[in-house]
Amino acid sequence: MTLTPLILGVILFVSPFTVSAQTAQAPTSPTAAYDKAIVTTWKNLHNKILDMAKDAEYPEAKLGWKPHPDSRTLEQEFRHATIGLEMTTAMAKGEKFDYAGRDKADESKPHTRASVVAELQAAMNASFAYLDANGPKPLYIGWLDHQGEHYGKMVDAYRVNGIVPPVSRPKK
Repeated sequence: MTLTPLILGVILFVSPFTVSAQTAQAPTSPTAAYDKAIVTTWKNLHNKILDMAKDAEYPEAKLGWKPHPDSRTLEQEFRHATIGLEMTTAMAKGEKFDYAGRDKADESKPHTRASVVAELQAAMNASFAYLDANGPKPLYIGWLDHQGEHYGKMVDAYRVNGIVPPVSRPKK
C-alpha cells in the first residue's frame, strides 16, 4: 500500500514533462512541412552541384568537355545552374532578370574552376539567405526539376569521363 502513493506521485510528476515533450515534437502543418522540404531539397541539390564544381578529381581541362556538339560544356552547365539561382532570387525579390544578357556575359568570363565556384557560391549564398528569411515562395517543383536535370547532366559528364561523382564516392 505504501508504494501506491509513491508510484502515483512519480506518474503525476513525470506526466507534464512527457506531454510537453510530445507537444514540442508535434508535426508541423502540411504546408510548413512542404515548405521545409522544398527549401531543404533546393539547398541539398545546389550543395551537390557546388561539390562537383570544386572537385579536383574532375580535371579543370575537361570543364570544356561536352557530350555532343549541340550541348553545353560542363562549365556551361555549372554557369547555367548559377543563372537559375540568380534568376529565382531576383524573381522572388520582384526584380527583373535579363536571362539572355546574363547568359551572354558568361562568354567573357575566365574559363576556370575558381571563377565558376566563386559565382556559384555567391549565387547560393544569396538564394539561401533569401529562402531562410522569406520561405520558398519563389520556388516550385518545376525549378527543382529543372535544376535537377542539369545536375543529372553533370553526373553524366563525370561518368562518361570515367570519374565517380562526389556524392557517389565512399565516405572517408
